[in-house]
Amino acid sequence: MTARQRAILHLLVEEYIKTKAPVPSARLAEGLGLSPALARYELIALEEMGYLTKPHASAGRVPTRQGFRQYSLSLLPPKPLPESVQARLERALSGAKEPEAFLVKVAVGLSGYPALLRLRPRKTPKVLQVHLSPLAENTLAVFVLEGGRVKEARLPLALSPERLREAEAVLAGPFSELPPPPRGLEDLFAHLARALNAGLSLSYREGLAEALKEPEAQNPGFLERLVQLYEAGGEEVLTPPGRVDVRVGEVEGLAQVQAGFAKGEWLGELTLIGPMRMRYPEALSVALGLTQVYTGVHAG
Repeated sequence: MTARQRAILHLLVEEYIKTKAPVPSARLAEGLGLSPALARYELIALEEMGYLTKPHASAGRVPTRQGFRQYSLSLLPPKPLPESVQARLERALSGAKEPEAFLVKVAVGLSGYPALLRLRPRKTPKVLQVHLSPLAENTLAVFVLEGGRVKEARLPLALSPERLREAEAVLAGPFSELPPPPRGLEDLFAHLARALNAGLSLSYREGLAEALKEPEAQNPGFLERLVQLYEAGGEEVLTPPGRVDVRVGEVEGLAQVQAGFAKGEWLGELTLIGPMRMRYPEALSVALGLTQVYTGVHAG
């Protein structure tokens, strides 16, 4: 991609984010001081490369997933939040009774997008024992962890007492990771792994109503996928501390801006969720800036 093609693509993406409508070639030619013929020529080239598409023969063009991704990655590393904003956030966070809950509220307020904060311990505590009890239609799992912590979970499986005793024998601790499941108990061990991960993690969510303001929310499929992502248990690997990721279209129609961090004994990740037509510059700055303030690390 040439520098001129990159400039055209970035202007088109920014116009589309702003207007929510296909962008005509005349607008790009005017914005970049190009002749209409040259603008059309470069747009055809970008379309052939997969960065743009034309929804209707007479309409302008819109970015594809590939186009949004190229644009968003070009914004890394993000611009830092203004120092005055950082200073206000520091004061507010230091006085907050629940800093994590406050953090996601601020993320929503500054970005205009739903926010999800996930925290996991740096070191997973060892499991000393696992007790499994049959219920009417479920199985009760009780994890006894080092340090005296106990976690309970109801698993959506109904198994015989004999099978549960077989599983308990395999789960005799201590262990840091679940051992391989016996034949026929793969589903039980998969549920145990999810329950254990969820029991060790903390999550904070805020701002789902912000998604309803987006035109894309008129599409029931878009809204369903967004809610599922927002409510997800967070079993995925966290973004590494100090890194910012952009995930465009991995879930159809959605974009995620994620900033990883470390604080004390915890690893964490702040995620902003929106449509692919996301305001990436603001979202990236907010995600990185808030995690820096939260952990006491500031951009130069």
